[in-house]
Amino acid sequence: MKRILASLLTVVALTACASPLAKPETPQQALAAAAQKAGQLKSAKFDLQGHVTMTFPPQMAKSLGQAGGNGTLAVDLTGNGEAQFPDRYHMTVNAKMAGFSIATEVIVANGKAYVKNPLSGKWQTSAQSNNLTDQLGQPDPLSYDQYLKNVKSVKDLGDTTLGGTTVHHYQLTPDKDKLLASLAKKPSMTAQALAAVKQVLNSGTMTTDVWFGKDDHLVRRVSVNADYTIDLNQLLGSLGASAATSGNSLPAGASIHAIATVVINYHDFDAPVTISIPTVS
Repeated sequence: MKRILASLLTVVALTACASPLAKPETPQQALAAAAQKAGQLKSAKFDLQGHVTMTFPPQMAKSLGQAGGNGTLAVDLTGNGEAQFPDRYHMTVNAKMAGFSIATEVIVANGKAYVKNPLSGKWQTSAQSNNLTDQLGQPDPLSYDQYLKNVKSVKDLGDTTLGGTTVHHYQLTPDKDKLLASLAKKPSMTAQALAAVKQVLNSGTMTTDVWFGKDDHLVRRVSVNADYTIDLNQLLGSLGASAATSGNSLPAGASIHAIATVVINYHDFDAPVTISIPTVS
């Protein structure tokens, strides 16, 4: 009996030595794997929901008329689209504000934005870097990997399930200096846009929640929460715009307070996607 017991113990010990238990990933390791996976993606489809509230100084509020006559403008966003990494996406978006809604299409390619005029149905170009709302917390569907790579701290909020997939849920605080240095390397990032992003990042707080597959490390959801108080004269100067609104100069210290929450869900990874640059009329 003793010999049998000793033999069993020997077998158990040898088996344990031959097949050591794999150590679970640390949050930093899992996040690095998710960032690497993001860099390998060729395409994805997405949908988004967002809410942005902006409080303006009186001079700017007057110029907004009924949409912001009380000094506050609230915008609800919904949309869906597809992305071709690393440099283009197509999105249909609906914005609701002050009792009315506007639906349009946006195509971004090589740093240039093409917007379909909802009234005429014609495509127009606009400098992506000069879109004020783009600087106030709306994440770019193409660049979420930058938030995965340039992190100051990570908080593990536990595992959950999205669409039948087990995912990690982390809350990230960005390393602002590393994030700016990384964004500066993007060909589409102009010096003006970078200066504006820097000012925004330094004027408030931002956290990013991310959900990615426990097994495949594909990002399923990104949520950005931002709260900024921005000096408008400095921001307009960064963007190369005049510090005036409807002919009225803004006083020194005039600021805009912006609170933004935007959630992007990704799916259909590496599905066939073709995004063409539209003809501008």
